[in-house]
Amino acid sequence: ERATAEDRLARDLKAAPELLRSVGLDAKPLRPILMNAGDGFQSRFGLSPLPLQEIADRLDPDDPDTDLVIAESETGSGKTEAALNWFCKLFVAGKVDSMYFALPTRVAARELYERISNTIRSWFPDPNCRPVTLLAVPGYAQIDGHPVERLIPDAETANLWQDDQEVRSLERHWAGAMPKRFLAATVAVGTIDQALLSVVQTAHAHLRSVCLDRSLLVVDEVHASDLYMSRLLRSLLAHHLGVGGYAMLLSATLGSRALNEYVQLTEPGSVLPDLQTATRAPYPSLTLSGGRTLATSSARRTKQVHFDIREWAFSPEQAIDQVLAPALQAGARVLVVMNTVARAVNMFRAAENSSAIDDAWLFECRGRACAHHGRFAPEDRAVLDATVSARLGKHSPPGPVLLIGTQTLEQSLDIDADLLVTDLAPSDVLLQRVGRLHRHDRARPLGYDSACCIVLVADRDLETALTGRGEVSGDFKRIGYGSVYEDLRSLELTYRVLREKPTALIPEDNRLLVERATHPEALDSLLGERWTEHRNLICGQGLAKAIAADTITNMFDRYFGQIEFVEAGRAVATRLGADQLHLPLNRQVTSPFGKTLAHMVIPGHMAPCELKDGFITVEEEGGGVIILRCEERRYQYSKYGLEEIS
Repeated sequence: ERATAEDRLARDLKAAPELLRSVGLDAKPLRPILMNAGDGFQSRFGLSPLPLQEIADRLDPDDPDTDLVIAESETGSGKTEAALNWFCKLFVAGKVDSMYFALPTRVAARELYERISNTIRSWFPDPNCRPVTLLAVPGYAQIDGHPVERLIPDAETANLWQDDQEVRSLERHWAGAMPKRFLAATVAVGTIDQALLSVVQTAHAHLRSVCLDRSLLVVDEVHASDLYMSRLLRSLLAHHLGVGGYAMLLSATLGSRALNEYVQLTEPGSVLPDLQTATRAPYPSLTLSGGRTLATSSARRTKQVHFDIREWAFSPEQAIDQVLAPALQAGARVLVVMNTVARAVNMFRAAENSSAIDDAWLFECRGRACAHHGRFAPEDRAVLDATVSARLGKHSPPGPVLLIGTQTLEQSLDIDADLLVTDLAPSDVLLQRVGRLHRHDRARPLGYDSACCIVLVADRDLETALTGRGEVSGDFKRIGYGSVYEDLRSLELTYRVLREKPTALIPEDNRLLVERATHPEALDSLLGERWTEHRNLICGQGLAKAIAADTITNMFDRYFGQIEFVEAGRAVATRLGADQLHLPLNRQVTSPFGKTLAHMVIPGHMAPCELKDGFITVEEEGGGVIILRCEERRYQYSKYGLEEIS
């Protein structure tokens, strides 16, 4: 007998709520459980709150000004737990159904994921009544601490027509099955790109957006060095807040210009303070969507940092004999952060080949000395990150070690160095790197008991890096000036403030250092024809990027059938890492670190022009070196990471 339309509707109305609960989209059954976690920070975490956590714990979910909260505080002040506590309060109050914790890098996301998973387990002790906690990083995805591929049964082999355990598991893990569903998880920790893709005109944006709309969106490590990404983030926040969502931004180094731009999303009349006023603004603090600032005190002891400027940017290997070797001989843990992967790999090779550096001092992962950057296979990156944390983390053993890497080391990693050597970077980024210097209270080698950051700068005036049209010359771009950090003015101003104030108190001087290098008044203070042309170029590029960002963001007020996923949207998806080539190898290989590799990730800028075969051919393997070919391009994969063979 055929069912009538009324029968089908009645059946669907009964089945739909259960289906929503089974895949985690209906969070109402979880609220009573979380109520039992306590009614304040101390009861939820079993710890006395730090100053920032205490003031955040006073926030009222019913206060309309709390839909956007911006927390500015130094590294180690408990911003993560403050955000988790705020999620708990909003969730219990029925204001949100989920949380997406967005971080700038895959390394940072994986590092934080375990902390958040442990908190969720403590709040939901019964695993049968616990929300899914997802690591939302393509290629590294985990559900409740286990790799996704081990948990989700193959749809071709699972019996989807019976209510067996495998099908229930498939339903519970639905959000982790593919990146386009990541934002549907009740608790997800991932990269900011997954959230940004919800407002970009690219495939599945509406699915991502409707899932994110129900979440507290937490964005960690927010700063303003990348104008394009900042504009996309503002577009994301404008939409998210516009549909009634909640957001919390976390930063140790957010300048007043960026802060004001975020506040203007909900308070259009907000005015940027002048430079002098901005440098005196309270820090640490919470800023609410109406523009009101709640001041608090620092959670950590003051750290005095001496900035030692060396003109070695074009010859960083000079630091090996003069700085690195003496520090390592004294037993110091030395961290070197370079602006580009090429510089990090070249610096590591120079240290590896130097007679002044004992092989035992080089950072090792599974018996192989190596650097740390973003061009390793996902399986190898996981063991590299774990090894970095074990060797330089809070409870790691003493003894000399030299770790060379890139920006992958500067954010959200809880590592502690006795000495920091770094390329010049904008002051907000530089402070992130300094956060890894003398991070914990521990015994220091003789001569390294005071925090010292050696900054590598060019041996000539930065104005000479500019052409008559304000463009940055190629030799400077190769060291990250005008390429990684596009606005040369912020680098020049950072250099000037470090020369003027070589010893800084952290966090007391954070505001001063950031504002002096990022505030519009400071940027406009650079005089001369070339600086003027560069300013015009940067402003023009900034306007173009703003227009480009606005052009490729979704128009949610249009009917879905009218929306076209434009090429520009696919281009930004490439930049956000959404379509890095993650291709299968034609046969499995053993990585330099002993992991079995069946796939390889090729960054977009290294990818072949056109993909026909859909896989990567292994041409040679042996001695820890793998030669690969993908279409017309050949690569070498080794302990140095993935490198293109010319």
